[in-house]
Parts: sequence; structure tokens; C-alpha cells
Amino acid sequence: MAGFDVLSRYHRCEVRGVENVPEGPALIVANHNGGLNPVDGLFLVEYYRQRGYDQPIFILAHDILFRIKRVAKLLESVGIIRARKGQARSLLEQGHKVLVFPGGDVESMRPFRDRRRIVLAQRQGFARLALRAGVPIVPVVSAGSHETMIVLTRGHRLARLMQTHKWARISSLPIILAAPWGLLLGPTCALPYLPLPSKITFQVGQPLALHDQPCCEIEAAERAPTIYDRVEQTMQTMLDSLYEERLLPIFG
Repeated sequence: MAGFDVLSRYHRCEVRGVENVPEGPALIVANHNGGLNPVDGLFLVEYYRQRGYDQPIFILAHDILFRIKRVAKLLESVGIIRARKGQARSLLEQGHKVLVFPGGDVESMRPFRDRRRIVLAQRQGFARLALRAGVPIVPVVSAGSHETMIVLTRGHRLARLMQTHKWARISSLPIILAAPWGLLLGPTCALPYLPLPSKITFQVGQPLALHDQPCCEIEAAERAPTIYDRVEQTMQTMLDSLYEERLLPIFG
């Protein structure tokens, strides 16, 4: 957290509603921003400052980040886990908290003009997961985090042409403006960049209770679309409220 605290201060992070994270297991669902820059997890600095380290929050991440052994070891050492079948559910059933970003690269690489939108991309797996595990969903949104770089286009057509969904499980090959490189295209967007010093405000919402007991697969599948819509609408309302306070991009 010491290293992330430096980045948190650089972005003048403000975190509201940490008290809304329940004591027991929970699925924390957040919007995804800023490409590969870990700005979305900066609210955890304040979470651990207030709550200590007895109730860690495990972060589910794309498996492409784990293909280099040294990188994988580093990520796992700070609670970032590979998104693979059964792992998140196992953690929830053991009483842990898990943080997921359903929008994935579709949301984190959305154009700059769409920075005020929640884009969960109709990925309803998180809803089925919460229902099967019988845990509440805690919505978390951030305003300003998608202003740390400028995405010009998501690059869906190029991604489809190169069939990246088959060999990399990604749907975007964007064109972005980022320091110090200037213009980045496609795979070069994976290069580390210097984020713009955008002020970021986080809001942790009230837990959304779904069910007292875990659901079976069939019931979870039936209820998932309704839960998905509820979560997406809740997060959009939260994000709209935060952006009503912002006067200027980057400056906040």
C-alpha cells in the first residue's frame, strides 16, 4: 500500500463510503478506467487505512497479466488473482471479499467522450457469481480516473480483424494519447505511461442484498439479468452524482 499511496496522493484521491463495505464476504463491483494504469484500485489505500489488513480484498484480473511469471508472482503477492473459473466463488465461500471489474477492456478503453458512462458490456457473470455464493454486491465508482489518459477510439474493428478475442481474450485495440509516448496504437497501449494528474473521487455505495442463501445455477441464471440492470443503473446514478461536482476534466 505504501507504493499505491504515492499514486493516490498524486491523484488527490478522495474516497467516500468506506463504511459501506460489510464485515463479511461481499462482491465489490467497480467501473474500469485508465487502461492498464491501476487507478481503479486506489480506493483500497483508504480502505486499508481505515480497516486494517484483517479483511483483505482480493482483486480479480485478466489472465493476460499473469503470462509472465515474475509479473504474476508480484500481482499475487498483493492480492491480485487470475480470473479463472471457480476461484472467485471459492474465496467468497471462505468468507473473503472480491473486487471485480465486469466491463473489462471494453470499459477501460472506452473513448474519452464516454468517461461519464458505466459500461459493463452486458457481462452478467458477476451477478450469477454473487447469487450462487449468496453474498451482497457493493457498487464502487470513480470519477476522474478515465481522465488519466485520452482514448480516441476503442478499436473494436481492428480487434475483430486480428481476432484478439481468441488468443488474448480482449475486444479492444485502441488508439490513445498518453505521456510520454504521444500516440499509442493497438498492442503498444500495453506500454506503461505517465498518467495525467487527474483528481479522482471514489464513492462506495450501499451493499445490494440479493438473497439470504446461495442460489442454484438455474435460479442464478434466471435472476442475473435483473440484478445486472439494477447494479448498472445504481452505478450510473452514483457516477452521474460525482460528475455533477466536477468543474473541469483533470482538475476536478
